[in-house]
Amino acid sequence: MKNATKIAGLVFLAFCLLDIIFVATGHEELRYYSKPLLMPSLALAALLQLFPENKGVLSCLLLAGMLFHAAGDTLLLFDSKGFVFFAAGLGAFMIGHWFYLLVLLHGIGGAGGWKGALCIAVPIVLAPVIVGFFGLDWPLSGVVTVYALTLLYLVSSGVLWSMRGRRFAVRVILGGAIFIVSDTLLALNAFAGTDFPTRHSLVMITYLTAEWLLVSAMVRTIQAEVQRER
Repeated sequence: MKNATKIAGLVFLAFCLLDIIFVATGHEELRYYSKPLLMPSLALAALLQLFPENKGVLSCLLLAGMLFHAAGDTLLLFDSKGFVFFAAGLGAFMIGHWFYLLVLLHGIGGAGGWKGALCIAVPIVLAPVIVGFFGLDWPLSGVVTVYALTLLYLVSSGVLWSMRGRRFAVRVILGGAIFIVSDTLLALNAFAGTDFPTRHSLVMITYLTAEWLLVSAMVRTIQAEVQRER
């Protein structure tokens, strides 16, 4: 099983490199074959690590989140054909993040004093400020604010992990923060019309790095929790 997991991980890495090369060289038509396979290959690597010993609700929630992210990847391939594809892709990613948060916040306990309260309050203040930078009209501004709030809570969940002494908290914090960078680069083009030659490549590099950090942290934590229960 370990060998199979390593092979699946290498397959994910190969698809990542291919997709980034296609972006960098302007071969967008080839991405219809590489991008939809990014998250399924990562999900396969996670599945091989988790099942059958670690099958359970948390594993299913993680895989559900990755499934929605795979759908988001595919929908965003068609964003040039209409805003509806961009909006649907954004929605799929947001739902996927909610599944991630269910895993990340499982067993975390209460807010835990003023530091925990800040983890809840700061994203609520920051999200509308960040979205206000783009000058979006309602109701789009509301939807994007909820999405930004969700991303900020990914980072906050990592801070809560750190406060609780959980391993891999740094991976969760970095994963959430890098996801924000990736989606900000995406939003700069979609909402502000800002573009530069390496933007698209940077979007994919940061996005894939964030996914690996978050998923690897959640897989290891699910495994550790199952071991404790035994």
